[in-house]
Amino acid sequence: MTLHMVELTVADVARSAEWYRDVCGLTAELTDEPNGFLLFAACGNAGTRIALKRGTPPAGGGVRLHFLVPDLTAELVRLTACNIHPESDLKTSPEGYRRAAFRDPDGHAVTLFEWVRSPISG
Repeated sequence: MTLHMVELTVADVARSAEWYRDVCGLTAELTDEPNGFLLFAACGNAGTRIALKRGTPPAGGGVRLHFLVPDLTAELVRLTACNIHPESDLKTSPEGYRRAAFRDPDGHAVTLFEWVRSPISG
């Protein structure tokens, strides 16, 4: 079994598409404007897609997306230049990763993270 897609309910598909394009570097694969749907191309080697569907987003977003980045500091510099800032200070976990948390325009939680030491497999 492979996770194919995560669908987010958003108030404005075009606004959210722009945010995910600019913040996460995603590229639209399919757009169905009359039905308020947009599918982004596969993210990374896992092949998972993110879809946006027009509707009323759940309070608090209801989901947290995690994006692995090779250089979190460089990503934060890039986003700061776009006037996009994390919702709190950069965090380092005991598990060995650094992360920055954001909210998309509809309140969905988005985390960018990088490993600072190799994760323990098991």
